[in-house]
Amino acid sequence: MKKLFLIFLLLVPIILAEEMEPLETITYEGREITLNAVQGNKALISVDGEKNILSLNQQKTINGVKITLIEIFDAGDFGTANLDFELAYNCGDLKCDEFETSENCCKDCGCSGALKCVENSCILPECTLDSQCEDSNSLTEDYCSEFKCKHRNIKCEKDLDCNDNNLDTDDTCYKGNCRNFLNYVCKTDEDCEDQNPCTTDLCVNKDCQNTLKENCEFESEPEKTILEKQNEEIKNNLEEDVKKLRENVLTKVLSWFKNLFN
Repeated sequence: MKKLFLIFLLLVPIILAEEMEPLETITYEGREITLNAVQGNKALISVDGEKNILSLNQQKTINGVKITLIEIFDAGDFGTANLDFELAYNCGDLKCDEFETSENCCKDCGCSGALKCVENSCILPECTLDSQCEDSNSLTEDYCSEFKCKHRNIKCEKDLDCNDNNLDTDDTCYKGNCRNFLNYVCKTDEDCEDQNPCTTDLCVNKDCQNTLKENCEFESEPEKTILEKQNEEIKNNLEEDVKKLRENVLTKVLSWFKNLFN
């Protein structure tokens, strides 16, 4: 088991490494890394144009990127290299350190002129205000986000757009979405029944009115008494369950003794 674990630890860097072919370029954290050539156990690598040679299992910092040559394959007319990358600086710490530029870390180094830093890239802003994004389409919500115009589809512009032809709903447009809420509490007196014989329950203008009757002698049971009844019922049920359990246990014991002496 230990041997398998050690083998796994040795394979992890290879599995996580980036396999590249000669003249292949990839982008890593805004940096362009190119495998220019492989020969024997060495590889020629460049980062944003700055070149250096790495030997197998060697690590070097090239133009701000730590690169480790983990594995190499050279078959003459074809080859590959497995490389591991890590930035030699911390982009996003608000300090423009060595190797950091506006091109690879505008979070720290900012942008020149009118350019703005968005998602760590300098871009020419499309807008700074929502009003600059108006597209003359009444069914889109136009706004400016991160210096780019956004147009979100909406379902309505005014309440009339939300009419569902149902007299029992109030139809409104809220932030581009329709809301069709029921506009009644009741339709008949029966809908207003509150189970209290001392009230007159009526539906008036789609709303319930529960009016107390004069000289009504009925009094609703206090909440405390109801709670006590519920507790008493629970207690009785529990006692009944315990009684049944005892009877079952006694029956089984007697049966066991009976079988023992037969």
